Amino acid sequence: MKSFCIGVLAGSLLSLFLPIVPPFFTVFLLLPLTILLFAVRYRFCAGLAAFFCCWVTQFATYETEQQRLLNYSGPLQGIIVGIPKQYAEYSQFTLQLENSTATGYQIQLNWSQPPVLLQEGQRWQLSARLRPVAGSANPAGVNREAQALLQGVLAQGSVMTEPEAKLLPHSVSLRQRLIARLQQATADLDSAPLLLALTVGQRQFSPALWQGLQQSGLAHLLAISGLHIGLVFGWSFYLLRFMPWPLRYLAWRQGVALTGALLAAFAYAWLAGFAIPTIRAAFALMLMVLAWLQYRRLSYSHYWLLLTALLLLAQPFFVLSKSFWLSVLAVAVIFAVLWLQPRHSNHWHSKFYLFLRFHFCLTLLMSLLSLLLFDGSSVLAWLSNVLWVPWCSLLAIPLLFISLLAELVQLPGSSMLWQLTDMLFQPLLGWLNWSALQSSSWWAWPDQHWLWICSLLLICLLFLVSYQRIFLYLGVVLMLPLILAFTRPVQWQLHLIDVGQGLAVLLQHGQHGLLYDVGPRYGQHSATASQVLPYLRQRGVRQLDYLILSHDDSDHTGDWQLLTAFYPQVQIYTDIDHIDNAQPCSAIPQQYLAARLHMLDAGGDFGNKNDSSCVLLIQLYDWQILLPGDIGAKVEQQLIARYPQLTANVLVLSHHGSNSSSHFAFLHQLAPQLALNSASLYNRHQHPAIAVQQRLQMLGIPLHNTAHGGAIRLDISEQALHVHEYRAQRIPFWLQKPVGNAETLLTTR
Repeated sequence: MKSFCIGVLAGSLLSLFLPIVPPFFTVFLLLPLTILLFAVRYRFCAGLAAFFCCWVTQFATYETEQQRLLNYSGPLQGIIVGIPKQYAEYSQFTLQLENSTATGYQIQLNWSQPPVLLQEGQRWQLSARLRPVAGSANPAGVNREAQALLQGVLAQGSVMTEPEAKLLPHSVSLRQRLIARLQQATADLDSAPLLLALTVGQRQFSPALWQGLQQSGLAHLLAISGLHIGLVFGWSFYLLRFMPWPLRYLAWRQGVALTGALLAAFAYAWLAGFAIPTIRAAFALMLMVLAWLQYRRLSYSHYWLLLTALLLLAQPFFVLSKSFWLSVLAVAVIFAVLWLQPRHSNHWHSKFYLFLRFHFCLTLLMSLLSLLLFDGSSVLAWLSNVLWVPWCSLLAIPLLFISLLAELVQLPGSSMLWQLTDMLFQPLLGWLNWSALQSSSWWAWPDQHWLWICSLLLICLLFLVSYQRIFLYLGVVLMLPLILAFTRPVQWQLHLIDVGQGLAVLLQHGQHGLLYDVGPRYGQHSATASQVLPYLRQRGVRQLDYLILSHDDSDHTGDWQLLTAFYPQVQIYTDIDHIDNAQPCSAIPQQYLAARLHMLDAGGDFGNKNDSSCVLLIQLYDWQILLPGDIGAKVEQQLIARYPQLTANVLVLSHHGSNSSSHFAFLHQLAPQLALNSASLYNRHQHPAIAVQQRLQMLGIPLHNTAHGGAIRLDISEQALHVHEYRAQRIPFWLQKPVGNAETLLTTR
């Protein structure tokens, strides 16, 4: 059976690197092949075929239902699942379809002015403009397309005002009512975001708190998953197991205690909204309880392989989830560390040493996994986990559960329990706020080769597995080549961050950075918080020297104050009047490290905020890069008249490729070898305009667009300029749409 499970695991990893998903008819070949291979004891190959069979079937079903839904023009009927998000400008919710089209699947909708407060459990009949799920593609961002596959979301869109939506007879869900009570009970508590995250899974944190979670290495502590489900199971089991009456006198009290604890764990998973991590954890506990009740003792390796294989066969799209791999690999690391731990005496100091050693080994290996999956790791992770995992597991979270139960049964004095719980979470909140300000606590290793990380993982395992001196020496020798990865020369890079319908350009040299615009802002949401700041952190930018805000438009200024909070030393250059502590664009220094900066002035006041954009020309070696903001054809004509020798190797299209910009004479004089554009997929302006694309084609200028290629990175050297599109490099490859210019090489003229 182990060989079969290993085959399933190997098939899941192999699927990530395939360019396409095999057609559905291959299932009719794979299914009998799986049975035949299993029967003749080729269990590894049988597991491989079994995964491919499940994967192809599920993907074909998803694509069929998605196409049917997008072609459907009638009204949609469904029930709201999950807690809707209420914003000042609109509400966002998930609708699970109930009518004949794609029944059981979900769609994500925005509603600008709903007639009533949206709540979980409401049943609606409405019409919506739908499109396939698409999101920004940045190394530090969320893969929206993969997330949609995991959650069964077929499309996203907005509710139409005509025909009028109808609220059908329904009942507000019990979970919605419980959450409303919890929100009211914790409204005046400072740690309310932490309490709601750990009770109902609502992680509506401020950007500073998100930053603190990542830089402290404690993000896992506030995401309901195996740790929390396991705590509920463990505390419930011991409570039921050692009850004085009546279970204590039952011969089968252990089975009853296990079953009761499992039900408590599932109840907690339900309260958390049956999020995917909670489902996985509850499933793992159920497998353990079933094995225990049948008196089957599984080895660590057997249990881990069986659990991972069953999860992948039940939901093949788990292979797309970083949290899935982090969870199962964390369990594997815990099993490995427990297996390797030497036996100690019962003295408290021996147990304390064992505790510290366990956390050190676990943190080291999990940090390497974080480097592998997230291109970075927190240097505070070990200290944070040693301090706060025991604190929360033994004190804060148990008291939180007691407060939760008291609130649910409406015991008198529950408000006092909430205040006591808040006191226990205050130190953790203070630690997170302090960690958010420690920019150097996040160790970024961008553009790493997986081979280096895997080698480092193997070396650490070699140190842990063997105490023989020869293997320790071998590990030291193997680590020497890894040092070269840190001593490679620093290279200039230009990044066009995928912020949707907006602009954010980063010029980077090592830990230094210059940022031109910060992406769009939509009400309470901003690409500055969700895309730009994580991108800077992932790229290892610890010193943001200059921030240039081209003009006063929300798709360029975003949430610029957030950047100044995390980079207080940054110098702002802009011609926007209402921004304090900023210098005009013309005052920017001409020398920035080895680069030369020129702020071009078209002359005159054009009376238009787009035409008033700060136009920046960057000179690096013999390369020239032009960032024109949102200027129109009139300013372009003024520029080429005022600077008749102006040329550029790389041009970022003005105004996202609007037809009002990038006119023929301007492009002809600049003669760029490469054009870059920042726009969102399916944008209502249809940027870049067809006319602009035709002009570029006439002049033989290749175009890279973030809408199709995601974040664009230019590696700049004296001899050449390499262009990389992130979407073409992101796995799984079969989930990415074809890209025309995934990679380009330019050489000096």
